[in-house]
Amino acid sequence: MLDLLARAGKLNKAVELINEMGFEPDGAMWRTLLDGCRAHKNVDLAMHAAEQILKLNPQDAGSYILLSNIYANAEEQREDSLRYHSEKLAVVFGLMNLPKGQTIRIRKNLRICGDCHLFVKLATKLEKRTIVIRDPIRYHHFHDGACSCGDYW
Repeated sequence: MLDLLARAGKLNKAVELINEMGFEPDGAMWRTLLDGCRAHKNVDLAMHAAEQILKLNPQDAGSYILLSNIYANAEEQREDSLRYHSEKLAVVFGLMNLPKGQTIRIRKNLRICGDCHLFVKLATKLEKRTIVIRDPIRYHHFHDGACSCGDYW
């Protein structure tokens, strides 16, 4: 049952099952949960499962390797997010370092994605700032939650 829940991504239900059992879970049960955490990218729960495995068997090299792979995948996802959404970083950098009221200007060599476009619209509304982003196609003038492109880019 634990394996089915972990494979299906119902990791919280799997933890509930472990906690409600009438006996102490063994290393295989925690390893099943750890593998489900790897498959469904739940780093926090993976750390907990690995701690439990290593309490039971500190020499379990497989758990160290599996946890290391989970950390590596999480780091890779964070790097990918930064690579594809660098304008978010640029906007936040501008908000932190430029005086209030000063226009933030960003130039990029790739088209702005829909996620970043929405992010910048929200940032201008919340921060009451003007942000201008130049992508290869056009200038986007963001002000008070709206963009000069009329959300057509």
